[in-house]
Amino acid sequence: MRGDDIPEECRRNTIYGYDELHNKFDLFLNGETESHLLIVARSGIGKSHYMRKNADTKVTHVLEGNLKPLQTYIELYQHRHKLIIIDDAETLWSHKNGRIILRQLTESSYKKNMSWISTSNDLKKSNTPTKYTTTSKVCIICNTFRFGRSDETAAIIDRCQCYYFSPSNLEIATYVAEWYSDQIVFDYVMSKLNHIDNLSSRMFLKASERRRKHDRLWKNEFPLLDGVAAVVSQICTSGKFNSIAEQVAEFVRLTEMSRATFMRYKGDLKARDMLMPPPPTFAVSGTPLNIPTGKDAILAEIERDFDIDEFENKEDEDIFEDIITQITDAIDADGEDYEADELSDQEEDDDDGQVIKMIKRN
Repeated sequence: MRGDDIPEECRRNTIYGYDELHNKFDLFLNGETESHLLIVARSGIGKSHYMRKNADTKVTHVLEGNLKPLQTYIELYQHRHKLIIIDDAETLWSHKNGRIILRQLTESSYKKNMSWISTSNDLKKSNTPTKYTTTSKVCIICNTFRFGRSDETAAIIDRCQCYYFSPSNLEIATYVAEWYSDQIVFDYVMSKLNHIDNLSSRMFLKASERRRKHDRLWKNEFPLLDGVAAVVSQICTSGKFNSIAEQVAEFVRLTEMSRATFMRYKGDLKARDMLMPPPPTFAVSGTPLNIPTGKDAILAEIERDFDIDEFENKEDEDIFEDIITQITDAIDADGEDYEADELSDQEEDDDDGQVIKMIKRN
């Protein structure tokens, strides 16, 4: 993740452990925060999983993915006053109207005034007004948070508690061990823990699948440090060079670069806890995922969806037929009443004619 993708306000409040991150999420999910929450972190480290797992859908609504501004406006109305989680929805604030909605939603006042300045058929279909109020609090979880003009970004940041989640490789491995089941892959990661660049939980899953399928290159799912960073890491963790002077001298000999460059790279690796002695491995405690595979599994899912669609279509047809039947019965009933009225009128006319004939004969 590039440094300019992380707002300084988030970087100043860096969270390194999952326990601390989950504590922030718990406060939000329990409605105990008075301000909004902004969490920035790189992808694949489980920053959203805990929130989704523990959110009470009665009081929480999740907006995610490829969100359109109008769709978001409507959903915020339909779930007004709930806690709102906006997860990995960078496309929302790529639109001007999306940024306006976000600014309205993150107002610091208790009641926020939401508005959509133009009419739309979607608003009418969903019975959504062009103006409404909501008391929702919002938690924004994203990989990057830079959009529009700098003052637009600053306006949102100013209204949120801002954090940058940056767990170390050991912290990620400890978190993964709670639900992961492939001990062979896990042991390999632990042996290379200080040399893997930006470890993520997704790497574990992909490597495990490749290993089960007898892919001998499964270890490539874990990219190792390269270039200058790899040289600095090797010098600092080899145990051969104890003093900084010795480390710098070896670095200059190998790279012909300056002491300042060495210190900069060493500082970055140290901040990521990648210069610690490799920890001993430990047992994983998860169970293997039971994910159906193969053509039969695919066909079963396809057939299941088609059965559901046919059932829903059949329900629609039954409802339509019931409505037609009711209308037809009503028309038939009206027709019978009309014919009876006509017959009654004809009988009255015949009676009147008989009376007139009797009068003329007399």
